[in-house]
Amino acid sequence: MAITQTYYGTVSEADGYFAMRLHEYAWTAALAADRPKALWAATLIVDALNFKGSKSTVYTLLQSNSSASESDIRVAEASQPLEFPRGADTDVPEVIRIACYEIAHALLDGKDPELELENLGIVSQGFGSVRTTFNRTQIPIEHIINGIPSPTAWRLLMPFLRDDEAVKLSRVS
Repeated sequence: MAITQTYYGTVSEADGYFAMRLHEYAWTAALAADRPKALWAATLIVDALNFKGSKSTVYTLLQSNSSASESDIRVAEASQPLEFPRGADTDVPEVIRIACYEIAHALLDGKDPELELENLGIVSQGFGSVRTTFNRTQIPIEHIINGIPSPTAWRLLMPFLRDDEAVKLSRVS
């Protein structure tokens, strides 16, 4: 099966970003064929989050037709494969592209978000007689519990996230 989904930014943009960044070895040491794969995987991780607002295609539809049907909204949603741009934006914000590059770097550096989450509970390990002790009461670090392997990327993404504590109420009369 061919991968047809796109990713945020470009490999050449990411090359330029990492040319100016310290500690970028995982990106420059990666095979050229692995860089777009890392960006694609990073985009999947980013797009799994719950963002504020709606996709740009849905926003545009609702601006032109506020009484659009559920079916029309679904079609508009499906016509934009990625979560960004959102709202009135026509381009993906630079900070989203940078967050994607940072996640791609972390993935190329060997970070696995699932393994990171599992390892949070380890409080001690052994070698002789093989022993591992877990503490399941520890509160996970926010970026790891949300599947983001890079704290830098998490800080960049946070302002775009929907507040999960907010409740939207609608009054029906």
